[in-house]
Amino acid sequence: MGAALRDLRALRYDPPGHAKQGARRTTFQSALEQCEQFLAAACEAGYATRPVQLFYALSQAGRALVAASPRIGNQAWRVSGHGLTANTNAAAVADVAVTAAKAGLFPSVAAALSVGCLVSDEPVALRELWPLLPESVRVPLTADALLPVLMFSQTGWPEATVVSDAQICWIPGRVKDLYGDDPARIQAHLNNYPALRECTLRLSQSMGKVQWSSPGLGLCLAVQWRSGSPPLMLAGKRTLDDLGVVSYKAADDFVVTPAIGSMPAALHPFLALWAVLLALSSLARYEPAAWSKMIDIDTSAEANAVENLLDEATSSVPEAALHLLASFR
Repeated sequence: MGAALRDLRALRYDPPGHAKQGARRTTFQSALEQCEQFLAAACEAGYATRPVQLFYALSQAGRALVAASPRIGNQAWRVSGHGLTANTNAAAVADVAVTAAKAGLFPSVAAALSVGCLVSDEPVALRELWPLLPESVRVPLTADALLPVLMFSQTGWPEATVVSDAQICWIPGRVKDLYGDDPARIQAHLNNYPALRECTLRLSQSMGKVQWSSPGLGLCLAVQWRSGSPPLMLAGKRTLDDLGVVSYKAADDFVVTPAIGSMPAALHPFLALWAVLLALSSLARYEPAAWSKMIDIDTSAEANAVENLLDEATSSVPEAALHLLASFR
């Protein structure tokens, strides 16, 4: 048993938030027990059925989140239905679409975490959602994604409590190919990320050019928040919560994501993973012949990315659930 799963199991004796007593406590404990059992089954399953166990593990972790969240009242924590459906009539994984409902567990988890949710009745293809997963950075589903999850490194972390300078990484090389060193076009691209809409690019002092770098995966850019008028501009004083920067699996695991469709806010990676696993589990259950072709490593261009995600999710589901539940302490 991994450390995250062991710590998640320990929460059943001392639940966080509003799951400390009564029916909410019982639901919290039972949901985490089922989450653990589904994860154990997923680790032993092949790729043909693993998305089913992983999705239900994540779903039950979500039910525990709703039971524990101080943001969910005593009349609203009992939730039924997934709150999300998948249209599996597609020849490729990337073309499978999910649609959120106005009610159900999916929007309730978003409310429990106080984060944006997919707009109801607005279908979204997996080719848009998959790049929002940090698990997919090394092994993407498609090569054409322009708006993936980005790693956010605050200058001065962990001592600094306000943001004035940061570095964003995992930017696809295609962004530079398209926009080169044009600050206005690059800034317009970054505006797709709600957390970055008020930042400005940090340009080189000597030439006034965009400072691209590539220390690891993808490309990086330096950004800053300033107030006032040139040339007397002062460092901004924005918190990560103000900006909408989120941590995914640990307190220092900061990422930013774009808004999807007509969402006014960014989609949290936990909800993106939820949507992707629902779609994959629906393919496995309802389209087994098509699913078998999609995960055939010898003939499917998507199979490697699918395998990678299903491997990574066995650890990221308990890690993300543990981290999010810890925020209710």
